[in-house]
Amino acid sequence: RMITILTLKDSSRAGQIIRMVPGAENNAQVLVMSEGNQELGYVVVDVRSSVVRMLKMKIFGCDNLAELDARSRMCADSMMRAAASYGATVGAYQIESKVDGLQQFLFGCGFIQSNHKLSSPLTNFIKICRM
Repeated sequence: RMITILTLKDSSRAGQIIRMVPGAENNAQVLVMSEGNQELGYVVVDVRSSVVRMLKMKIFGCDNLAELDARSRMCADSMMRAAASYGATVGAYQIESKVDGLQQFLFGCGFIQSNHKLSSPLTNFIKICRM
């Protein structure tokens, strides 16, 4: 079965999820990771000043993002890269995380902490082609 990460099409469910995320911009989106028709988790992203922000990440079956097992690590990595890719398509050049518990994982992916923000250039994860 193929794993996909797509924008949540159910707008009322997306709205419910986004309303539970403090500080989300009006352009917030929910990217859902699925294997076949089984959801594995989601990441809520928005874009502010050319920065794509990961605001919330939920991995089903993982209660603590600070303690990722192999499956949860794969989900977190895939969703972080999908968020980066989404950001690139809407003109962002940097990715920032506001997701509690994910700090150690993101440090291992090349994020750095500065001014109380955890961020990375998108070029660490995707190749941006200019036409």
